[in-house]
Amino acid sequence: MPGRNEQNCAGACLTHFNMKKNDKTSSPMLTEGQLWKTDKAYIQVWHIGKRLIDYKMMREPGQKAVRTQATGIDTLKTYLKDHAAVLMD
Repeated sequence: MPGRNEQNCAGACLTHFNMKKNDKTSSPMLTEGQLWKTDKAYIQVWHIGKRLIDYKMMREPGQKAVRTQATGIDTLKTYLKDHAAVLMD
């Protein structure tokens, strides 16, 4: 009975579709030049590559003699989320 199998597939596919989660707060969007504030430091996004991101971490915005560091994009996104970072205007 082809009609019955199609109905079962349609129901299963619809159930799978409805179970997908739309999590808009999963991770922050990062662009070059952004300045993020955590409770202890400021993080400025310097350069975004394919997998890595260059950033500067400083105690005060505009601080001189701060070295550029690199890490994975997902690692920085997780850090910002875990430390409740706020994007500065």
